[in-house]
Amino acid sequence: MTRGAEAASVPASAPGAAEGDGAPVPAAPPVMRAVPAPAAAKAARRRRGAGVREQRRQETRDRIVEAAAELFAERGFDAVSVVEIAQRAGVVEKTVFNHFPVKEGLVLSTDPPVRAALLDAVARRPAGESAAAAAGTFVVAAMTQLGTPEAAAGVAAMARVVRGSRTLQVREREILGELTAALAAQIREETGAPAGAVEPELTASAVTALYGRLLELARDRVLAGVTGPELAAELRAAGRRGLSLLQFGLAGYAKRRW
Repeated sequence: MTRGAEAASVPASAPGAAEGDGAPVPAAPPVMRAVPAPAAAKAARRRRGAGVREQRRQETRDRIVEAAAELFAERGFDAVSVVEIAQRAGVVEKTVFNHFPVKEGLVLSTDPPVRAALLDAVARRPAGESAAAAAGTFVVAAMTQLGTPEAAAGVAAMARVVRGSRTLQVREREILGELTAALAAQIREETGAPAGAVEPELTASAVTALYGRLLELARDRVLAGVTGPELAAELRAAGRRGLSLLQFGLAGYAKRRW
């Protein structure tokens, strides 16, 4: 299983929006993986001029990630122990836990990069645009990137691992819930919504429901052998239909006034 196809570090304003969407989106598909692909990570470290000690630490982390990805792909998440991951990576069990306090962290990030990018897209939306429109447009543009040819293997592998593990399915829902709460809190703060107001949570829930549905659609279609431009077109079309519903029902709520 490659680790770059369903996630990477996500800059808050990277280019790459789907044609016509106009929103900043992650430079790589924003699914909740723990770390970037090792090759990308090493290149990033070289650009940053990381010290020798930090490079070694990151290389150890990369080995752990790759070992875990291989084992999960071979036997499934629940059937693999942390001890086995450590052995394949050439480290002791404690080292694995130093990098990933919980086993789920090897697959699903506790702080997915998409969170910061999504919140930034909402915060930077222009005057007159609703929070739902800004967030939904970001989601559609970002998820369309799962249709890139280089993403196919990672999306398929991730789908098999997550769908084969009840533990990961539960954790993924929890992370989506945390993303919903973060977006709702931002909307609540911006609008000054009173305690008990339902609009911030409803808006955020609708956006993350669209995110989750597009993710599952991408996984379904990749497992069915659909990738590349065909998948990107399907995701864009489905996303825009969902976005139309969001905008129809929520377009007048939380418009920026300045």
